Amino acid sequence: MVFLSLSSVWGKEKDLSPEQISKKKEVLSKMVRYGTSQERKQALYELTRFPKESAGELYTLVGEQLKTEKDMGMKIVLLKTIGDLDLKENKDTIIGLFEDSNEDVAKQAVTSAKKMKLAEATSPLLEKVKKEDFTKNSNSLSLYISALGELPEGKTAAPFLETKFREKFNNADMRGQIALYFGSVLYSDAESALMEVAFDEIQPTTLRCYSMNTLGKLKSETAKPKLYELLDSLKKTAGKLDAKKAQSLKIYAIGALVTMGDKEVFQELNEFARDDDSMVRLRAIEFMGNLKDPKALELLEYKRDRDPSPKVQKAAKKAIDQINGKEPVPDEEKSPEEKPEEEPK
Repeated sequence: MVFLSLSSVWGKEKDLSPEQISKKKEVLSKMVRYGTSQERKQALYELTRFPKESAGELYTLVGEQLKTEKDMGMKIVLLKTIGDLDLKENKDTIIGLFEDSNEDVAKQAVTSAKKMKLAEATSPLLEKVKKEDFTKNSNSLSLYISALGELPEGKTAAPFLETKFREKFNNADMRGQIALYFGSVLYSDAESALMEVAFDEIQPTTLRCYSMNTLGKLKSETAKPKLYELLDSLKKTAGKLDAKKAQSLKIYAIGALVTMGDKEVFQELNEFARDDDSMVRLRAIEFMGNLKDPKALELLEYKRDRDPSPKVQKAAKKAIDQINGKEPVPDEEKSPEEKPEEEPK
């Protein structure tokens, strides 16, 4: 079908003549108006690659379509396209869809607002969040809290979210998302609440780890000795704690100290780079690369050549390149800030 192979018909946009651009623009316009769902989605994909200087009318058309669209799937694709193209003239429509009856549409509207950094979205989103049930685990609420952490003026939500964080009956995953939010907006007023959670052994591991992560971002001097105490305790209780729980606590405690820029953390990294757990070694080596301390090179070279884990070898090579000032090649390894393993219930 010709509508589904526009790129193969015309080639790359940068190679198109003015006449070809004009013709493609006409076809895209008709596809967006009259095509099947599949054709319209293809047209919207093509639009994200279309020359911006020639796309004015098409951008306007996408905004008009969003206002009148009835199909939920298409509405989501239109929202995503507007977010990808950063068409801020549609901000009122996007914010209005925060309250769409379809949850997936509302989530995409928030995602697009987050991507576009819409300052006007902060207050409406906070009002939406205030209506949510924090006692239940919710992917939607998690997204909304994360978006508040990235929107301009998102810090205005901090006092409300601090209250929800301190309420221990609220869902642990939602409290964990709030902890990360505090790190995104650098809300230092939550330091005492984060300390209480981070070093409480009865709290869920994920919540503790996320709290430590944020204490690192806040450069908390109060947390620093407690982090070292925790690491020392983990050494003494090696083999007694659940392995995944111990792994996560080690990684996040060291990560917080690295984020603080603590000068003494290098010795801890040296030690954990020799840990029996390959994932702990991996993270310690990644942190060494981030610190860019030449003193780590000898250890990293050994890990690159002789570590039993191929992933650790790869991380060591990358860390060496970072220390030597070479631009690291992006890979798909997990970030140290991804969700830690939770202990068994």
